[in-house]
Amino acid sequence: MSFDKPLHADLVHAVPDAHKKFLADLVWVYEEDNVFVNTTGGVKCRKLIAVHAGLKKGDVEEQLKLLKARNTRMPRVGALYGKKSVEDIPEELIASETILVSGHHAKLSIEGSRLIIDEGGGYADKPVAAIVLPSMKIIRDTDVLAI
Repeated sequence: MSFDKPLHADLVHAVPDAHKKFLADLVWVYEEDNVFVNTTGGVKCRKLIAVHAGLKKGDVEEQLKLLKARNTRMPRVGALYGKKSVEDIPEELIASETILVSGHHAKLSIEGSRLIIDEGGGYADKPVAAIVLPSMKIIRDTDVLAI
């Protein structure tokens, strides 16, 4: 893929400063303790980690440390750009019953504590999906909601 400098300059110029600041300030990983979720054993309290693509199998703490550092000089970070390598949930998160949420994969997949909620995948003809906790209910922008 070639880099088009004039196009890049036009894009940088066209994006409002407030949008640039918003994007620059985004966290690369979000962690929340004490999230309640419906399970087959009833409502349970879990830790939740949300990251764009997922986490690789291996040292989760090291991956979280790198994500929290937000080093933009690093080569492509798997947790942000990976596909197959970050689709599954690392064993240590299964053992700790941590919920891992991501998008990026252009699919909806709920498998145990691994939640991929990117049904739309950025495509205009596919719905945007979200998951409501603790119920695990999937809602879509195409749903007709009763008021």
